[in-house]
Amino acid sequence: MPRTKGYIRSEALEKARDAFWQHGYDALGVRAIERSTNLNRFAIQTEFGGKEGLFLEALDNYTEEAIRTILDPISEGGIDSLTQFFVEAVTVRDNDPRDFGCLMVNTAIENASLQNAELKKRTDDHYAGMLKAFSSALKKARDIGELHDDIDLEEAASFLLGLAMGMQVYNRMNGSVAAARHQASMAVKILESWKNRQFRQDPSP
Repeated sequence: MPRTKGYIRSEALEKARDAFWQHGYDALGVRAIERSTNLNRFAIQTEFGGKEGLFLEALDNYTEEAIRTILDPISEGGIDSLTQFFVEAVTVRDNDPRDFGCLMVNTAIENASLQNAELKKRTDDHYAGMLKAFSSALKKARDIGELHDDIDLEEAASFLLGLAMGMQVYNRMNGSVAAARHQASMAVKILESWKNRQFRQDPSP
């Protein structure tokens, strides 16, 4: 008779993701993972392929959730969907792991020293998807006449991506998802200024 697992896989993965989010990959030992997730060393190895396999799956889980809840809605909207993204990025929630910044930004920074090809692929793919979502929102805004003609779509999307990543680093440094509220406020003002006059909340020149 097979042994009954003492954990729910999806819950253990979510707990592991949040532990990596807080501590990073290299600093988080297997014993700490066991305490955080209720997984034992055997399960970590056989179910997830060890610490690295668990981390890679946690990153995949993070990206899948981001696509569903953040990137797809951005892609389907115009400038207002981008505005909503920056507002939400500094909106405080209870027990929010975003107080530790962005898991992908943290991983990209840590991997500068680790030089792990699989980690690099995850972070590169994540931010390529984010850039594509920003570009899609700006293109939609252009198509409906919302966006100024003199705004270069590629430059604007890259600027927004860099700003979003920088805000997450700032939040991590200060230990609060609301730390970058001033940067978010400025992002909202910049996005509003990119609109053609008839689309602005304040239709002043």
